[in-house]
This record gives sequence, structure tokens and C-alpha cells, in this order.
Amino acid sequence: MTRLRPAIALLCLCLIGCKGADPEPPISGPKMDAPLPRVVSFTNEDGRQLSMDLYEPAAEKSVHRIVLLIHGGGWVGGHRSQMSEIGRSLAKAGFLAASTDYTLANAAAWPTELRDVQAAVRYLRSHASELKADPKWIGAAGVSAGGHLSLWLGSVDKPIGGVSSRVQTVVSISGIHDLNSPLTAAGEQYGIVPALMHEKGRPDRSARRQASPIEAASKATAPTFFVQGKADPLVPASQSEDAAKRLTALGVENRVLMVEGMRHGLNLFAPPEQAAMDEIVTWLKGHLGPVR
Repeated sequence: MTRLRPAIALLCLCLIGCKGADPEPPISGPKMDAPLPRVVSFTNEDGRQLSMDLYEPAAEKSVHRIVLLIHGGGWVGGHRSQMSEIGRSLAKAGFLAASTDYTLANAAAWPTELRDVQAAVRYLRSHASELKADPKWIGAAGVSAGGHLSLWLGSVDKPIGGVSSRVQTVVSISGIHDLNSPLTAAGEQYGIVPALMHEKGRPDRSARRQASPIEAASKATAPTFFVQGKADPLVPASQSEDAAKRLTALGVENRVLMVEGMRHGLNLFAPPEQAAMDEIVTWLKGHLGPVR
């Protein structure tokens, strides 16, 4: 596996949560006193084994709605455990939250990352009965690069064996939706889009456009909730605002929530961001149907 450049390695930490110029440790790492998630394995299209952490709701719930969680890290880093606090919050609200692996960009070229999360959706849908879940209602929620992949899942479908990979609603947190639209100056210095696209020189605008989920959006795109920090040092608000305008023009239901003081990612230990998490739960309950 190719060794990450130092700047990109730093970004893998910074995309989880930033304060000033220094990256913080993951804000959503597992707590020592929290129950461990159940780990399941699934197979990607190349036959490689990937894993998911399942955050399961209380046993008294009879039929769950599933939310696939997709971590950030600029497509070149990160780990599914970064979504643990969001996963536990969703489980407390009655959802089955599944935080998935996907192949990172330094190991495989786009669209391997998309194919992997599509395989994760198909796994959850085909195993819905044993998970006590409804296969018709699956949402996707991701942070940063995970927001990019989540919007793809709401916009395109790749069924295999009659099992759909499309989700019924999307939550994009600090997401990147247009790869031809620049990040902030600080975000651009990490070169994450060139790393995703395996660009060796000048940007390939056509390839970037084809890898941008907003370009794949149509009137069939799932209802989408954009959550953006007003103090995000890496991804500008325009990434969410412009994507929302495009969805509105297509007639797709959407909402943008701008969170005061929020930087890159969702820190559930900050009151405004916990309030944003409550809004996410409300959105998911409204768009995935009641959890019984």
C-alpha cells in the first residue's frame, strides 16, 4: 500500500475534528465504558472482505430502520470507529446504525470507494430479516468524504441479484459534493481530491465531474439533509449551499443546517452540535418512517 504523504496523513486526523491549526484526536472514538458494537463482514465486488460495526437499538423495538454510516478522512484515511458516537446516538433513537469500511483511495482508484458502500447497502438490505429491519427503508449518513459517498448512494443504484443499493434518505455532514468546486485554502493544501482521482498533474475536470455526486443527482435523488459548520476550516459552506440549490432546482426535498461554531465534522460534546444531532434524528425519523 502506498505510503500517505505527510500532509494527507495530517488531514486524516484533521478531518475528524480541528481546533486552530492543530488536529485533535478523534472526537467520536469509542468510550471505555460504552458497549462495543457487533462486527459483521461483507464482501466487496472484488471479493475482498470488509467489515461493519453494528450499533443496535433496544431489544423492545420490533422493526428497525437502518442508517449506514460512512466515515471521513479525505478518502485516504479514517476508520469506521470514528462514527461510534453518532452510531450510539442513532441506536438510542431506535435505529440500527451500521458504520462501514470502504477501500481507501491510496489503495484503489475511484469508483472503488462507491462500489464498496453500495455493497454495504446491499448486504444490509439482503440481511434485513435477521437484523430485524425493514429492507425498504435505509438511510446513509456520512462525514466529509463520507458525505460525498452518502449523496452518491441517494442518487444512483447498482442492484446485484435484484438487491438495490439506493438509499431512501441522505445526511451529509461537512460533505464534499462537487469535486471541481474548490475547498478552502487550508483544505486545498492537502490535495485530497487529486489523491482520490489519482491525478499526477493538472486536474482532470471531466473525471472530477463524473465523480461528483451532485452531477449524478436527478429528480429521483433521495431527500437530503446537509449539516455544515459555520467555522469549518476545510470545506466551504458553498459545497452544501450549491448542492442544495441544485437539488431544489430538480424538485428534490432538502435542507441545509448551518451550525454556529462547528468546525469540520460533528463534535457531539459541543451543545450546538448535539442539537444538530437531534435535528439529524428528527430528519431520519421523518424520512425513514416510524421506528416500531
